[in-house]
Amino acid sequence: MVRVKSCKVCDTQFTPTMPMQVVCGRQCAIKYSSKASTQRKQKALKQADRKRRDALKTWRDWTKEAQKEFNAYIRARDYGRPCISCGAMQQERFTGGHFDCGHYRSTGAAAHLRFNTLNTAGQCKRCNRQLSGNAVAYRVGLIARIGAERVERLEHDNAPRTFEIDYLKRVKMLFSRRARYYKKRRGIE
Repeated sequence: MVRVKSCKVCDTQFTPTMPMQVVCGRQCAIKYSSKASTQRKQKALKQADRKRRDALKTWRDWTKEAQKEFNAYIRARDYGRPCISCGAMQQERFTGGHFDCGHYRSTGAAAHLRFNTLNTAGQCKRCNRQLSGNAVAYRVGLIARIGAERVERLEHDNAPRTFEIDYLKRVKMLFSRRARYYKKRRGIE
């Protein structure tokens, strides 16, 4: 039994004569193929444009993008948990979100720990921004979460590290994928 299909170009109903037929006749086939080739050209132009823009980006640009994705991952990972410093729960009513990605050792003081998941946790904007990280309460909360030994290891980690552009690209890709996973799993956004 042959199924009736709808033409991709003119939306008329037709009975296909070939297994993968998507258009009703020659005129529609010509229009369909020209439309498909135009879409392929546009896709190739977009990819070339993206490569050109990526080639113009500096190390600083890649660092900002990687940090943005890392912070989004930490917020998604700690969604539903209280603030690590003051214990306030995340509230949905605030515009722009209520939680930040708080770093125990700040990126200014310890830039080599900026992508360390043990050094970061969900922190309310008040503690992170207005109280400058609320370091004493953050340390107490971090000890409760990961243990005193790991916190001391973070405090004594001063080995210099440099992040190459290829590493930053991988960080951006990895943490954006992880953030999407958590957001999809928890129904965020």
